Amino acid sequence: MHLDTITELLDIQNHKAVEVIRDEYQNIYVILERIEDTPPVCSGCGKVHGTSVHSRDVVVVEDLRISGKRVFLLVPKRKMRCIEDGRIRVEEIPWVNGRFTDQFAEQVYRLTSITTNQEAGWFLGLDDEKVYRIDKSKLEELAIEKLDPVPAPKQMSVDEVAWQKWHKYVTNVVDVEKRKIIWNHQGRDKSTLDMFFRSLGKENCGKIKAVASDGAKGYLSSIEDYAKNALIVLDHFHIKKYLNDAVDMVRKEELKKARQQNNGELSEILHCNKGFILMQNKVTNKKQNLLERLATLNERVYQAMLLKEQFLSIYTDPQTAGKALKEWIITAIKSKIPAFVELGYKFFRKRHYVLNYFRCKITTAISEGINNKIKRLSRMAYGYRDVHYFLLKIHQHCGLLNPRLST
Repeated sequence: MHLDTITELLDIQNHKAVEVIRDEYQNIYVILERIEDTPPVCSGCGKVHGTSVHSRDVVVVEDLRISGKRVFLLVPKRKMRCIEDGRIRVEEIPWVNGRFTDQFAEQVYRLTSITTNQEAGWFLGLDDEKVYRIDKSKLEELAIEKLDPVPAPKQMSVDEVAWQKWHKYVTNVVDVEKRKIIWNHQGRDKSTLDMFFRSLGKENCGKIKAVASDGAKGYLSSIEDYAKNALIVLDHFHIKKYLNDAVDMVRKEELKKARQQNNGELSEILHCNKGFILMQNKVTNKKQNLLERLATLNERVYQAMLLKEQFLSIYTDPQTAGKALKEWIITAIKSKIPAFVELGYKFFRKRHYVLNYFRCKITTAISEGINNKIKRLSRMAYGYRDVHYFLLKIHQHCGLLNPRLST
């Protein structure tokens, strides 16, 4: 291949190919020469120095493959004395990123967005550690460009996801309109979400119209302190989870009693292999048959199921939702079923947040879907030791650092 053609293919600023060498492994080595002898840029202070060159050297930099062969560039580099600190510094070349070109780093970043670091390393002939360093460096660079300052949302959803065992969580903030994560941080308390609002600034916080949350005290307190104009919506998917958890608690209590009393028929109905039928929101024939049998065999579980179905009916008519919620809370507290008594008081304290759903119908459904992607990401990598890198990977797969957004 002609040297001018190789120079054109490489598309490297102010350098040209002067010689091509192949080694015993069929790797391609391209010796470069500087076209114009411009003053060097100091890698220490980032300034152009007009001082004399201290020494010259050649660094080997890997570039994109040509015809399936690995390509290494032999790039001339100069050293000079920095006028700021007096130390000998190597010059900074804009298209070189460590021992790789920017084009190569871009390919690593794109590969790791669709597969694991291990698989990307196998494809490129690199070890996992090199892929990790290149990918992290590229993501940090993009984060400064696209996530600083934090994009201000009009409607947002906030939720947490576990990133390690022993209750180690990450808080994710999702822009509901963009359907992308715009901010995340380790932790799940009030101080964690406070950092997000402080990074937005008072003016942008005032523009937030609605926030969907799972009702965690820390999140609610932070939203009330900073996003004072926003409607707080208690997500109805989490409400259904609270109801299912209460029903399941009653089921387990009654199953234990049935086994102690050797009540085989009731034990069969309340067994965990049929528990999922009771948890269904949709009324099926199987569920209807179970409810009819429970009505005669165990009034307590049947009453719990009715309370759950009655609450879900609140969402059918926005006009009567306020009155229906008040009646349900009274019924739940009078039921004397501890799980529902506690739930009744909980919904009483947060009744305004429940009813805000009818004023602004947003949910944390996007956050829950993103949480599933994050869990899959963590499983593919067999976990992450570096939480900062994990946060960047979340942005890469579920946020504004996804390479698909720039294509």
